[in-house]
Amino acid sequence: MDKNENNSISIGPDDPVRDILKKYRGAKHLLRTYGFDNIIDAFVESEDSVTSTLREVLRERNIDCNGFIALLEEQIEAHLVSAQESLASRSYNQKDLQFLALLPCPIKIPFHGAFSAFLQREWDGAPPFHYLVESNANNQLAYYQHIGGFRTLDDMPDIVISPGLNGYYHRYFVENFKKMNYFSDILDPAGSPYEHLDLRDPSGHYSVIGANIEVMVIDNERMGDRNIPERWSDLIRPEYRDSVTIRGQDGFFCETVLLTLYKEIGLSGVRDFARSVGSDGHPAQMVKNAGSPKARAPPVSIMPLFFANLAKDTKNVTVVWPEDGAIVSPVTLIAKKDRQEELEPLVSFLAGEQTGTIFSGASFPSMVSGVAPCIPRDATFDWVGWDYLDSHDVGHEIDSISREFADVYYAKAGKMR
Repeated sequence: MDKNENNSISIGPDDPVRDILKKYRGAKHLLRTYGFDNIIDAFVESEDSVTSTLREVLRERNIDCNGFIALLEEQIEAHLVSAQESLASRSYNQKDLQFLALLPCPIKIPFHGAFSAFLQREWDGAPPFHYLVESNANNQLAYYQHIGGFRTLDDMPDIVISPGLNGYYHRYFVENFKKMNYFSDILDPAGSPYEHLDLRDPSGHYSVIGANIEVMVIDNERMGDRNIPERWSDLIRPEYRDSVTIRGQDGFFCETVLLTLYKEIGLSGVRDFARSVGSDGHPAQMVKNAGSPKARAPPVSIMPLFFANLAKDTKNVTVVWPEDGAIVSPVTLIAKKDRQEELEPLVSFLAGEQTGTIFSGASFPSMVSGVAPCIPRDATFDWVGWDYLDSHDVGHEIDSISREFADVYYAKAGKMR
């Protein structure tokens, strides 16, 4: 990223919606996604007719203001990034990058603000390394295909942060890079603040700095007289056919959810789950549909806790933490061992309490030492575990599972890929 990059997005809950729309072109899309068409139309007809603050508008729909602002800032940045350097604009060439962060939407904006302030403190805004901080959602369908093409350690940045069980967990990278002792864990080994979740890599190579955790959100009206599911395996029952929404786009589905279910209920269970899935989409759309009498959406949505918290106060909505635990998708930091001393200030920042607090503040349980839990310490989790990851060809399994899931899902009612 340009060393003089200006992170100018700043939105507060008491900002007038009119001012936000005037200043940020990307704001309209998210407001429409959440059903605020009347505000957009009024703004187009007459800017002066829109007088409410963002807090007032969101309060009417029981939408969490802080969470919505994080999404709004992410949406706005997506409109700005085309004018800046990005992975896509450089054809995913990373050889000159020392730091690459591909972050989940709720983490991206607060991390970027803190990171920019860190660069200003440490190097007056001109660090002695190249970096990119981007949304993972903008890259997950393209970037991770390139990992299988790495031939030497120089093909990847010195430090990478990425979410999910992506190419950095696939056998090619594990055998040719991870097991070659090129990387080392940068986190303090003090232990997890959670009784039932320890994401430390026993080999000491990777640093899992946080977890994106998936729960169920139930629209009680659309559920009708059916029992609310209590465990993940409940979702394959016939009564839930076409009753579930899963995160996905353009033929991609949340790989961690599918792999976790596959581990527990096998391939036939994944096929049954595909019959239960009636739609796919972004969690922001799921939040909009939850509790909406106008929505024609399935009653059960599987979404990250951050988004579930946006919907939890909506009338007729229940957030379910399954008995077998929230599904865990790791956010992994990989740091080259021989570059950590030279990049020590950056390493300390990434392994420090400020970064961990950003994760925790977005309902991503942090593994950074000294960060207070964002959910109860005794919460239960459904994590595939390092033993499974180390003993299975995860990339091959995810590809096979995803194909089986897609074949059943798209075959129903002639759905188009």
